[in-house]
Amino acid sequence: MNRLVLALLFAVCASASAQNRSSQLDQAYDEVRASYTALQQALARRDEGVESQPGERTGSAAGGSRPNQNYFARQAILEQEVEQARKRYEAALKRWNDLK
Repeated sequence: MNRLVLALLFAVCASASAQNRSSQLDQAYDEVRASYTALQQALARRDEGVESQPGERTGSAAGGSRPNQNYFARQAILEQEVEQARKRYEAALKRWNDLK
C-alpha cells in the first residue's frame, strides 16, 4: 500500500512540475515575442529619426547648415532605446532557450 501511495504522490508531483514547466515556457515565449516587437519598434523609430527636426541644425558661415547638439542628443537617445530593447530581447530569448 505504501508503494501505491508513493507512486501516486510521485505522479501528482511530476504532473504539477510538467504543468509548471509548460507555463514557464509559455511565459518565456510570450516575453520573446513582446521583446522582439519592442525591438522592431525601436529600430523603426531610430530609422525614422535620422532626418533632423526643427531646431536641430545650425547655420554655417558658408551658407549651409549642419546638425547641432540637439540632433546628436536625440540620436543618442534613439540608439540607447534600441540597445535596451536588444538586451531585453536577447535575455528573453536566452531564458526561453534555457527552458526548452
